[in-house]
Amino acid sequence: MPDNRVITSADVAREAGVARSTVSRCLSGDGRISEETRQRVLETAERLGYQINQIARSMNRRKSDLVGLVTSGLEDPFRVQFLHHLISAIQKIGYRPLVIDVSEPEHMSRSMLHLLQYQVAGVVVTSGSPSPEIGQHFIRRNVPVVLVNRAGLLEGADVVNCDNEAGGRLAAEALLAAGKRHLGFLNMSGGTYSGNARGEAFVAAIAPRLASGEVRFTPLGCRSADYDGGFQAGLEILGRPDAPDGIFCGKDHIALGLMDAARFELGLKIPQDLAVVGFDDITASSQRAYGLTTIRQCAEDLAELTVSRLARHISGPEGGAMARAVLPVELIRRTSA
Repeated sequence: MPDNRVITSADVAREAGVARSTVSRCLSGDGRISEETRQRVLETAERLGYQINQIARSMNRRKSDLVGLVTSGLEDPFRVQFLHHLISAIQKIGYRPLVIDVSEPEHMSRSMLHLLQYQVAGVVVTSGSPSPEIGQHFIRRNVPVVLVNRAGLLEGADVVNCDNEAGGRLAAEALLAAGKRHLGFLNMSGGTYSGNARGEAFVAAIAPRLASGEVRFTPLGCRSADYDGGFQAGLEILGRPDAPDGIFCGKDHIALGLMDAARFELGLKIPQDLAVVGFDDITASSQRAYGLTTIRQCAEDLAELTVSRLARHISGPEGGAMARAVLPVELIRRTSA
């Protein structure tokens, strides 16, 4: 009959001729263990088929190897790209991602508290804004929190944002260089922190020309921050006699919908009749069907920057004080502006 007995660290210690504590130190990467002993223990563990009991280990250490990822749905193309790289970056440093969906904002506090039950080593918040009270639950337990493209109102949390201000300025320069004089900024009504910051920077960049009367500006809104939102906004806005001839969209996804409404429903030519600039540089933006001029925030670089901040704090107090980090952006010129 097959031996179904569970192999324990005591079995490995006995077989390798070392103390049980030595097995634990070897498997945790303790630098005080000689390389000869480490190899003997690791080879013995592999031969016996020993598997670390992560649940018991996290109970002993009062911290697991899990990192909580707080997100909101997987419909947004840039969020999907970012999460892909974020999960990969977390695994590279020896941790495992635990993703929770907060598509319903009213459930965020409860979902965040659930993460504490898993004794997570850290939390990355990519959607929604946790309340200060919730944040304090993590901070009191020395669980680092990193907010990504959020307002950063959580005391004690790191904040990683792309350079929204530079992005808004670059978009304005691109539309002005294209000879457009009636400009608009299109984003979901109410907006997010990032979208609002991009729009404010865009308006600030064209302010001198607004004051001189050289250009005009019209704030624009869409019902949702996605393709359908951009498409419907295009039908409503671009059919007006005095529609803008240059529009900066808070996200690429919105811009693609706007472009399709302009071309296929209203018969407008891009960029002759309407120049469009997006933000994110999602995969579809580079396809020939769109050729969207956009502001690129690199999803992979954003993930690496986020995880590097998180890893510094997981490593202990020496990881440094909580701080803000900004990811540079760049203008990607294509055919829409």
